[in-house]
Amino acid sequence: MNYVIVDIETTGGNPSQGGITEIAAILHDGDRVVDRFHSLIDPERMVPSFITGLTGIDHDMLEGAPTFSEIADELYDFLKGNVFVAHNVNFDYSFIREALKFSGIEYNAPKLCTVRLSRKAIPGFGSYSLGRICGHLSISIKERHRAMGDADATAELFDLIMKRSPDVIYQTLKKSNGESFLPPHISRERFLEIPESTGIYYFHDKNGQVIYVGKANDIRSRFKGHFSSSSKDKMQLYNEIHDISWELT
Repeated sequence: MNYVIVDIETTGGNPSQGGITEIAAILHDGDRVVDRFHSLIDPERMVPSFITGLTGIDHDMLEGAPTFSEIADELYDFLKGNVFVAHNVNFDYSFIREALKFSGIEYNAPKLCTVRLSRKAIPGFGSYSLGRICGHLSISIKERHRAMGDADATAELFDLIMKRSPDVIYQTLKKSNGESFLPPHISRERFLEIPESTGIYYFHDKNGQVIYVGKANDIRSRFKGHFSSSSKDKMQLYNEIHDISWELT
């Protein structure tokens, strides 16, 4: 699974009214950074002085920069098929989705927020703003409030979480996809292979040994039912199951 860590700078806080002035995207393959995308963007509107004061981006800097529609296809090719990751993800995602839609491209992707991931994986801090959490973890931000500087820091934070607490990332993805019930060793793809038919099914442990046998009119539905509550017996199965097989009857 690949992840694309994104940061943008804008002229305001409303995705339908503000314009994007800079975008950075970093492709992470779950192990390391493998590619980068960066561009200043002509927002086709004035950059407010307080935004210039925050980011350093002004009208002169954007002169000759492409409009979003001019880089939309290239950006979409970079984003598509990957999990969208950002610090306060809904901000960046909503701006990019709206801008792509305006350019005639429909975009939908699974999302991960490094604010929420950090709270789960690294609890105990009073603030999880990018500046504060990176300061706590000794992650340097070379250019604060510039897209690539913030994206680099977010990518380093994401990489730390991935290596320290990968289950936090996988479980968050499952939850956002309505699949939080899935045991840790059963992938979404394996779950979707389970037939919605009558038969006998077998749970297997990591050595392939059968640890449970059951029967059901709808095997996939019954499988989900096993793990939709948190009784002691079901939690033991939840942790020990590594695969499922079946015989239709």
